[in-house]
Amino acid sequence: MKIFTTTILSLFVAITMVNAQVVYVNSPAELVGGYTFGTGDFGTQLTDTVITADAVFVDDGSGETATQGCGAAVNGAELEGKIALVDRGSCQFGTKCLNAEMAGAIGVIIFNNQPGVGVINMAGGDDGGMVTVPVAMLDYEAGQAIRTALESGAVNITMGNLVLPNDIGAGAPNVMVAPYGVVPIDQVTAENFTFVPGANMVNNGSNAASNLNVSATIEYAELDGSNPTEVYSEAGMLDETIDPDSTSSLLTLAEFTPGNGIGRYTTTYQVASDSTDQLNFDNSVTTTFAVTDSIYCKGGWDFAAGRPNVTIYYSVGGGGVFEMLSSFKFPNGSGLRIDTIIVDVLAPSGSTLAGEPFEAYVYEWNDADEDGLIANTEVLTVGVSTVAFPDTFPDQVGELTLPIIDFNTFSEPGPVVNPDATSYFVGIRYTGEGQAFIGVDESYSHQQYIEFLTANEALTDADYPYFVISSFDPGNNSPDFETAGLFTDVFAGLALAIKTAPIASSTEDVVGAETFEMDIFPNPTAEKLTTNLTFKESTSFVEYNITSANGQVLLRQRDSSVGEREQAEFNVEALPAGQYFLMIRTEQGIQTMPFVKK
Repeated sequence: MKIFTTTILSLFVAITMVNAQVVYVNSPAELVGGYTFGTGDFGTQLTDTVITADAVFVDDGSGETATQGCGAAVNGAELEGKIALVDRGSCQFGTKCLNAEMAGAIGVIIFNNQPGVGVINMAGGDDGGMVTVPVAMLDYEAGQAIRTALESGAVNITMGNLVLPNDIGAGAPNVMVAPYGVVPIDQVTAENFTFVPGANMVNNGSNAASNLNVSATIEYAELDGSNPTEVYSEAGMLDETIDPDSTSSLLTLAEFTPGNGIGRYTTTYQVASDSTDQLNFDNSVTTTFAVTDSIYCKGGWDFAAGRPNVTIYYSVGGGGVFEMLSSFKFPNGSGLRIDTIIVDVLAPSGSTLAGEPFEAYVYEWNDADEDGLIANTEVLTVGVSTVAFPDTFPDQVGELTLPIIDFNTFSEPGPVVNPDATSYFVGIRYTGEGQAFIGVDESYSHQQYIEFLTANEALTDADYPYFVISSFDPGNNSPDFETAGLFTDVFAGLALAIKTAPIASSTEDVVGAETFEMDIFPNPTAEKLTTNLTFKESTSFVEYNITSANGQVLLRQRDSSVGEREQAEFNVEALPAGQYFLMIRTEQGIQTMPFVKK
């Protein structure tokens, strides 16, 4: 993998929590401290300024909605030289901020109007380009606390790049994440899914920091967030001192293997030093990975929307044809096929992607020389999908779902996974003449994971969170993997997900009926399931798979010594009551029979 500097364009900036950038309440005493904040794609960025002033609510004279600031402020004398406080409401963020600035405010803080949801991204809208003051959003709870404090006195706030004497912090790029943000349960193996919690720390203060501490807890919950329970708790200390504006070494903790099955696993990191931290909102970082029945993704997952999590969109500068890819390993891939790709794409402001062509490809990589570096001669195209961006989306962004078909036959279904392959690369390719942006998840940063693998001499091209290809063979349109690279200093997880499906759900199901007969008994069963096979044609192997009703592989067994007749017995006593499938595969085909566990 090559690391290269490419002009990278971004739209819809994600929630910003960057070290040393703050919204800091100086008084009253009960509110002193830094607050989690969001920024937008307009106004003066907090990196470029520091302002301190008392805070005043806007009043646009509209009665109950006066603090939403959708009209010209009528309290300009009060707002002059102050930080304006504005409630989120019915008009665009840029309009609110411009009205406050025109009234004399030197900064704007918008309070979210929904409790329990934190902060959100802010787009400037029609008026955002005219806003020149710094802008931030605080959550509903912080807004209520400040509103209450203003009833009895002044509230003084600092916005911007504030440096305090003692300030240790960490963000998404500073913590270890699991190699996949979402992983199918049948691919969770020690080889494929080693999660080593750990973090490094950044000294954002003006004093040196020593005795650096990292703690990590992991909480397991159902996919819907219910029934949370702590399954991991570890802590450690770094015996080193770091100077201001410096970063510590990576401190790793005990390895964790997700053993609770399908669900979400949320890691909460806490960092500290031996000095009292004056800005502690950046001392905690949370990251979540999910174990599912069939979904794979190197970015995080939006559980509410049921889709890959997207925080920002990226494109290659200048536009034109390019492809963004993620890699996936299948140590237990037998009996599976790659079924579907899900990805978010976006058009630049003022343009549309309606009717624009997109393609998806699946590539099998066999690392013949075992050097961990992908070569064009080691890659085989096995799956493809082509789609035109629909014109039915309400705006310029849309989620594409691309069913994969076999590249050789150009018919359903998608390619069968070869368990002996080193890995699979799956990419979305834009082939239009304009420009398209692909969704990524910067909150799921692989930076420390990549550095950890590098330090342990274990890094391969399949371990990167994504890579970009903009060079293609003019003869066969295949990508030039050897020139692929990463956007410099961007280790976000690509918001491209794949879904797997059992081979039994494909059109190959009927093939085996002509080559072998099968019978299963007893059916229903409480403890054991037996199958008798009679082969009409010789086969070099027989593979048995027991799957759930939704396709999850629960048992896989392979026999390479096959006679004319075979009998196999399976203990299903531990399975919950319900319907299951026994899928039997030979080199000639597949048959599937349902059975019921009593």
